[in-house]
Amino acid sequence: MSARTKANAIEGAGFVERVDFRRSRSGRRLWSKEQKGRIVRESLAPGARVADVARKYGLRSQQPTHWRRAARSGHLALVIDEPGEFVEIAIEDVAAHRKTAAKIEIVVGKVLLRLESDAASTRIAEIVTALDRSA
Repeated sequence: MSARTKANAIEGAGFVERVDFRRSRSGRRLWSKEQKGRIVRESLAPGARVADVARKYGLRSQQPTHWRRAARSGHLALVIDEPGEFVEIAIEDVAAHRKTAAKIEIVVGKVLLRLESDAASTRIAEIVTALDRSA
């Protein structure tokens, strides 16, 4: 693989964008995962056509389609350029809304076992296993 980085000027929507990519020894362009993610994200924009996006980057339409499939299966992350938004949330006091908790009752034969509803699930599982062994 050649260590040299090639640059390609691509005409976009009223501007020219510089796209850097590497070439393999066979001359194939090697796109980074970030570049693939940006191209896929662009192809998923409302009204975008895969063929148009592929043409913009000098690709065959099959290539972005393959990358889109990889993104859907979780093998390729999509790049998000815009900053995230902060959303205001209100946190209420949980204790103020807590009602009287129901109790958990386990009945095995003549044995009735009552546990608080906030008992750890691991503890409940241990008790059920012990009762099962003794029955």
